[in-house]
Amino acid sequence: MKWIREHIRLISIMSVVLILLIGMIVSYTASGNMAALSKVTAGGLTAVQGPVTNLGNRIAGGISSLFSFVTIKKENTELKTEVSELNRKIISLQLDKAELEELRTLKSALNYQGLAVGYDYVTADVAALDDSDQFNIFTINAGSDQGIAVDSVVLDGDGLVGHVYSVGGNWAKVISVIDENNSVSFRVFRDVSLLGILSGDGKGGLNGYMLNSNASVIEGDLLITSGLGFYPAGVPIGKVTKIEWQNDQLIKAVTIDPSVNFKDIQKVVVATPQASAEQVPLE
Repeated sequence: MKWIREHIRLISIMSVVLILLIGMIVSYTASGNMAALSKVTAGGLTAVQGPVTNLGNRIAGGISSLFSFVTIKKENTELKTEVSELNRKIISLQLDKAELEELRTLKSALNYQGLAVGYDYVTADVAALDDSDQFNIFTINAGSDQGIAVDSVVLDGDGLVGHVYSVGGNWAKVISVIDENNSVSFRVFRDVSLLGILSGDGKGGLNGYMLNSNASVIEGDLLITSGLGFYPAGVPIGKVTKIEWQNDQLIKAVTIDPSVNFKDIQKVVVATPQASAEQVPLE
């Protein structure tokens, strides 16, 4: 019984074949011609042909579906490639536009009063931060090979960034005005006779004091470089946000909001004095 259960399909096929043969023999013997045999054979073939045809149709349909799936998958892959290429072009255009805007912004740095003549200029990208998220000290991707030297002045389109304190062939390190170790002399743009000194507060801002304790500085005053020292005159530094008289030191202290965003510097202009150039002082 077990053998029969395992071979039931084979037994069924052999049974159908045996019945067809018996039918053929009986029909031939009874009629003596091929008419009955033909009918029986045709009927048997029809009975067998039906399932076979259905099976063939299903196989053909499956093959057709398989080819359709392969075609669709290929088309999807091609579409994904096209989309990726379009996205790459869009990103490239956006970067080109951003680069152009940055360069346009930097052009305004070349119009500062003290940089009108006598300076060579190099545009550079920020390559690395050396400290925290503030741009106290950072590295740019241009150096002595491009004409940059120690004490070259670093600017962006908004104002004074700092100066170069170390340089290599294709790199330079910049110390910004918000660093506590960097002091800058300034004038009040509203009244250039008012002088003071400022330095970084270690928190991304600027603190300073007026050289004349009676100076009539007010909140909102724009401070610019004085032209004393290696910083050229007339470069914006920041605006006064607070004024305080300090009795212990007998000075008028000022708190300054920098013109430059020292949390996001990407490109800078480095200005190096030409050998025969003289700075243009403010009157």
